[in-house]
Formats: sequence, structure tokens, C-alpha cells
Amino acid sequence: MLYDIVIRNGTVVDPSRGVHRKKDIYIYQDIIMPVPNGDEIKARQVIDANGYYVMPGLIENHTHVFYGGSDIGIPADIVMLPSGVTAAIDQGSTGVANFEFFYKNVIKNSIMNIKAYLNVSATGITTESYYENIDPRYFDKEKIKFYCKKYSDAILGLKIRICKDSCKNMCLSPLEKTIEMAEEIGCPVSVHVKDPPVPIPEIAKLLRKGDVWIHMYQLNGNTIFNENNAIYKELYDAKKRGVLFDVASGRRGFSFNLIKMAFEQGFKPDLLGTDLVTYNAYERPLFSLVYAMSIYLNLGYSLDEIVSLCTDAPAKVMRMGGEFGTLDAGTVADVCIMKLIEKDVEFRDMYGGNLKGDKLLVPQLTIKSGKVVYRNIEF
Repeated sequence: MLYDIVIRNGTVVDPSRGVHRKKDIYIYQDIIMPVPNGDEIKARQVIDANGYYVMPGLIENHTHVFYGGSDIGIPADIVMLPSGVTAAIDQGSTGVANFEFFYKNVIKNSIMNIKAYLNVSATGITTESYYENIDPRYFDKEKIKFYCKKYSDAILGLKIRICKDSCKNMCLSPLEKTIEMAEEIGCPVSVHVKDPPVPIPEIAKLLRKGDVWIHMYQLNGNTIFNENNAIYKELYDAKKRGVLFDVASGRRGFSFNLIKMAFEQGFKPDLLGTDLVTYNAYERPLFSLVYAMSIYLNLGYSLDEIVSLCTDAPAKVMRMGGEFGTLDAGTVADVCIMKLIEKDVEFRDMYGGNLKGDKLLVPQLTIKSGKVVYRNIEF
């Protein structure tokens, strides 16, 4: 058989199947093929990955990719493919007023696989100049339900931002009404929590299995710690019942001091979104998913743990578990190759905190649907 690509000699890291060992990868057209059984192996392209890690294509759990329709939207393929990211979730950039344009012009025209949470505000997040209107009086419930059904291939659930500036004097009624709609639709809710208008436990008690808490390590206003610097019990309870917690670090969405305190109490993320937007793509303190992975490697995560957070975990959120985020035979050939280098490195946050480490992941090559779409000049 003539394969299109064979990746030889690399160390395959595929947490979805518990694989971490030297293993060759065989690709024909856009599919990962089973290991051949004694036949002569021929390939159009052989990639020597000796000394490198071969992983499933990474999945970005939190970004905004309504490029040209929102002032925070990034061009997904240009920004993320060079970092080994082959799929992404847009977190509420659009609502019912502009989702169809987003679907036809971004989702359907991207090299990457993109899915989205639909903002409960009709216009979504079109600008950073002001917050979207989340007054429940203006929720177009019937149209939201219709779109969730019509675009069930792309819409994962509903998105709402809960903070003092968005909620104003409405307290948690926008979130309560959003969850009511989600119950009727049968979908999860992704909830941005920064500078919340009520104590943290009140939000935690509302969330259900499969809902996502965004910006878990943010430092603005009420945080995940009570007055005794202990994680709220209600957050542990939420985790136990299946609420997912995403770091969604962004620019000001994380504090190293807060992260270290949370780790000491065993409160760790389920997802490793970056919240990449126009204003932080390729800018510090955090500018890519691989950079975020490097941070958490230096916080003590194993490579397998960190790869899992960026492959099979978000694949399940995207309803693509077992299809993407894996290198299993018969799945789409989304692959990234990384080099783990040892060097002194220092990461910083926007609050004066820092993290000193000695590990850095560096992207070498990205394959999307069986095609090489990025290659490091030195690889």
C-alpha cells in the first residue's frame, strides 16, 4: 500500500488510549491507518520524528474566531494551526442575529474544525467597548431553540457572561433564565465568571453536569476563595456533579499566586482554554495553547495529563470524543509534533506574579486531515 504520510520513530502521546511510547503513525488520505501487518511500506512522505513527541491535533476549548465580524475575532487557521491546534470552540462571539453569517463564512470555510456556544444576547460579543445585552426580556427563546436544532452540528450550547457590568441590577436572573432555556433545549451552558455580582457559591449552585465555569483563576472581584483563603465548598460540589472548570486564561483571567493556592487545595482545571482574541494573539502574558501547556507542565503536570486537557477532554465537550483528540486507527488524521526543550524560562501574569520553570513545548509540525499545514523551519 502507498501511504500518503508515515511518521516514524516518534514518541506517541495519546492519553485517550493510554499510549505513551515509540510508535509509527500511518496516514492515507485523511485517515489514520492501522499498523501494517508485514507488508512492504511505501509512502509519499516520510517524517522522521525521532526525539519528538507525536500527539493528536490539539483542541482549543476557549477562543473567539468571528474574524471580520467582531473586534475580538482572530483568523483561526492563521493563528492556531502553527501551534498544533486543529479544532476550536468559539465561546459566544455570535448570537441569533449573526450566527448564520458566522456559520457560513467562518465555520464552513475554515481548515480547522470549529464549533461554538451560541450567545444568549442576539448580537453576541461584537465589541469590547461595551458588554452585550443579557437582559432576559430580550432573549429570543424561540429563535435560539430553532438555531440550536438547525445548527446542531455546530452549536454546543449557550454562552453568557456574568459580571457586575453585564448583570447591572439584574443579579443572577439572566443566568437563571439561560439555564431554563438550556433545560428546554437539552444543552449545556458556558458561563463567564469575572467580577461576579453575587457571592461565588450562588453561581456554583445553579450549574449542572456538563456546564462550563470559565475563568476559574481570575482575580477580579469575588474569586474562588472565601475570606479564609479556602476554596468554596460549593465549587468542589459542582465538580463532583460534573461541572467543568476552564482556566480560559486570556490577558487578565489568571493569577499565578491564585493558581498556586488553588493547586495546594487540589482544585485543578478540567479544560485549558486560552481565551485567545485579537488583543492577546502572539502577545504576552499568554498567546497560544502550547504556551499555556508549557505553563502547566512547569506547575507540575505530566505531559500525558497536559495533553489530555488539550485533546480528549475538549473533544468530549465538542461531542467528538473518539473521533478527534486521538490517534486511533480509523480517525481523522489530525496530528501535531512537538519538541520538549529544557531551558530556563519565566512566565508572568498581568498582576506582577511569575512562574519560573525549565520546560518549554515548541511546535514542529501540524497535520490537518492528512495534509501538512505547518512546519517549523528547523524541522
